[in-house]
Amino acid sequence: MTKPDMRIKMGTACFPGIKDLDENKSIDESQIRDICAYIDERYDCADFRMVCIIRTLYMHTHLLSEETVQIMKKTVLDFKYWMDEPGEDNMCTWSENHQMIFSTVEYLAGQLYPDEIFTNANMTGTEHKKRAEKRINNWLYYRFTYGFTEWHSNVYYEEDIAPIALLIDLSKDEDLVTRTKMIMDILLLDMAMFSWKGLFGATSGRCYKKHKMNPLKQSTIQVTEKVFGFNNIKDYDYSKIDTSFMLNKKYDIPKVIKDIGRDYDDVEIKDSMGLDLKEIKEEFEDLKDIDTTGMFLWAMEAFTNKESINMTMKVLNEWKMQNNSFLKDFKMINKPILIKLNLLPTILKILNPVTQGIAIQRANSYIYKTKYYTMSTAQKHHPKEFADQQHIWQATLSKEITVFTTHPGWAAFSDIDRNFSPDYWVGNGIFPHSVQYKNVHISIYDLKARKGFIEKKRALFTHAYFPQNLFDEVILEDNYLFGRHKDTYIALIAKNKLEFNPEDNTDCIQQGELTYWICILGDIEKDKSFKEFMKKIKGINIEFKNKKLTLICKNTYELEYNKDFKVNNATINTEYKRLESPYGDIERKPKEIRIQFKDKYLYLNYDKIIREHGETK
Repeated sequence: MTKPDMRIKMGTACFPGIKDLDENKSIDESQIRDICAYIDERYDCADFRMVCIIRTLYMHTHLLSEETVQIMKKTVLDFKYWMDEPGEDNMCTWSENHQMIFSTVEYLAGQLYPDEIFTNANMTGTEHKKRAEKRINNWLYYRFTYGFTEWHSNVYYEEDIAPIALLIDLSKDEDLVTRTKMIMDILLLDMAMFSWKGLFGATSGRCYKKHKMNPLKQSTIQVTEKVFGFNNIKDYDYSKIDTSFMLNKKYDIPKVIKDIGRDYDDVEIKDSMGLDLKEIKEEFEDLKDIDTTGMFLWAMEAFTNKESINMTMKVLNEWKMQNNSFLKDFKMINKPILIKLNLLPTILKILNPVTQGIAIQRANSYIYKTKYYTMSTAQKHHPKEFADQQHIWQATLSKEITVFTTHPGWAAFSDIDRNFSPDYWVGNGIFPHSVQYKNVHISIYDLKARKGFIEKKRALFTHAYFPQNLFDEVILEDNYLFGRHKDTYIALIAKNKLEFNPEDNTDCIQQGELTYWICILGDIEKDKSFKEFMKKIKGINIEFKNKKLTLICKNTYELEYNKDFKVNNATINTEYKRLESPYGDIERKPKEIRIQFKDKYLYLNYDKIIREHGETK
């Protein structure tokens, strides 16, 4: 089977003509047949395409030829909806977004064709619907309880939104619809709080190069435009998976979420999402249950960690997934004797595979926003451990300008499915110890971590993305880099001399195994002129000794690597509640969620199935 490359796989997920169908117009039906052909091959991201096929079968068959309707129906009846079904495929089914998409299209397919036999699993539609409903309810409950594993992702939130919107529109179960609306509320609230002027650019569990470098290229830009309306784009693209949200009929967006997304006041927000691997044994009753513990671990993409390896092998063998192209290398350790004697966790501890960094663990995220800029950081996120697609911090100064640092990493594999992360700009090779307090960010990079199994040659430098051509002024002086965009200022301070890559004038490099980066933002109101801002930055007394960094200026900042962060001698707590914000405080594992901003509110109670929003009385 020839696999599509990444551009095709992540390309057209919906047929553009669906907008015309929604307006009761006829279309060229070949675009539907092309989508079905992709799904029939069971290529990765086939589930993305299934979203639009299910919507079309429910809502638009009266506008289509019988031939096209039958092609769609056959595609739906023949599809492989879950990992435990027979037949080989090259699909990623298990990540957080894919779990919800596969489960939703299976549920709705079963609801649409309850008495038909689905050929791949030889099950009726009713049986498929019942099976998928359990997974959907687990997924919704875990998101309400723990937040999103792929935290603040301006890539994968789009792919969560699509099935949620579809389920809201098409499910006949009112309680399920209400709970699904709650999760949409939580997701959009997250986007409202961690976006700035309609740009959802913050620390993130999974983020890619173009989405970090160009805010207007974010996959979620259409959603933020529809919800918040900042005129960041002119037209909607109906070939994207979020078309399901664009065309949604039954979701009522709480006004308080819209208002929070348009709040221009200076604001600090802290939240906690996901679970650390060490928390799994405390949160799940049956650590051997695939449908609960197993699927949560696989949503984290925790495959080769000592806490998860036994579950990985259990799923791999019970569901016969050894030939899946994403999982094929497990053959080297899939030995009955190793599994029976429980030796795999010990072997992983000895080997220290670089793939441990793929696991997306709990994030304590911080964001500071003003009318001039925003900056966000994952506080003390697993310093010195291996990483993958996690985006640790970012400053955004305009619709075009972002600044961030990374330690370049190299993908452990070279095949088409797994060769794109981490890389020079995506994610990190080794996590820094990063912290932020309002407009000041600090990252200490220690690149001397123990070498990992199948790790490529480790880069012994870090670098900043700094698009100097987009600034009005840029000044580089030894280990200081300054930029001005209109009335917003930024300073980067490094331990060692900074140099721009002669082949890429956005790439500012700092050599060294043990280094730091400091980012400080300013503006014309607080700092007066750009000249005064630079003078103030150069006046900061900086000391770095024994992995402890101290900055003495108006405030005193102290960060000791893998230890405490202090401001003015007070230890800053970087372990957060589920939410700490001006709009409401929410404990971890909440039973209810209350949000209020000015005269509007949102109240959610998952167990009691209560969803209320509107104006306060």
